[in-house]
Amino acid sequence: MIKKNKITAAMVLLGMLGSILAGQGDRTVQGAAQTEPLKVTLLKVGKADAIAIQTEENTMVIDTGEEEDGEELVLYLKNQGISQVDTLLITHFDQDHVGGADTLIESMDVGRVLVPDYEGISTEYQDFMIALEEKGMRAERLKKAEEFELGSAKVFVEPPASCEIKDGEAEVDNNFSIITTITHGKNKLLFTGDAEKQRIRQWLKDGRAEKCDFLKVPHHGVYNTALQDLFEAVAPEYAVICSSNKNPADSQTIELLKKYNTHVFETKDGNITVISDGTSLEMKQDLEH
Repeated sequence: MIKKNKITAAMVLLGMLGSILAGQGDRTVQGAAQTEPLKVTLLKVGKADAIAIQTEENTMVIDTGEEEDGEELVLYLKNQGISQVDTLLITHFDQDHVGGADTLIESMDVGRVLVPDYEGISTEYQDFMIALEEKGMRAERLKKAEEFELGSAKVFVEPPASCEIKDGEAEVDNNFSIITTITHGKNKLLFTGDAEKQRIRQWLKDGRAEKCDFLKVPHHGVYNTALQDLFEAVAPEYAVICSSNKNPADSQTIELLKKYNTHVFETKDGNITVISDGTSLEMKQDLEH
């Protein structure tokens, strides 16, 4: 505070100028510290996952839907003015998650490609591997958890402890799903691939589960008995289920989410956009799509 004493007019002017400059400096610092928006779009591609995550300058894709969904994913990204995907994450190698990956890789510049540490058996997986090879790229097979930045967001990816298939065991790709947590300011967004009972319970046992603001519900909303423990542990405000009119989410799953006061959306009704400003989330759905 300026004391009431005898000072010259020049000193007053200098003091005023100093205050203005100091104020401008404060605004610059505050502006730099503000969290850039994070946008997540879950595409309406039937009972399949195709998810685009955008900051102002960076893009990540989690899963690519079925083979025929690759072109729709690429079209969406190009309409957003995106020519490069910094990180492509394939949670597991079921055809409704890896199907469009070859089209994405052939059509756009892709940086890192992250996958679980096992070999797929589907034609879609083979096409994915061929597309990588033709671009001179290799997928990074995750053996342990890893954290990296996507603009102002932090991305934490967790592969399963093991991708070993035991003798006589049926196909277990779903339980090899990589689980991803994105922290954006105060907001936490959780993406669970197609994790089923075994994977969910192991993840909860590892003790990394935290309350989240958004949940991509595992396995298209198919009910299993581990979901109650998952929903109780993460208690999401919003949840999205990737489903179709032909294969909607199980009613038990939706009822269970509502028990925890979660607002539930399904991609069968249209593309879903989640906007994070670092403190709160805004949900939008394109019901015309």
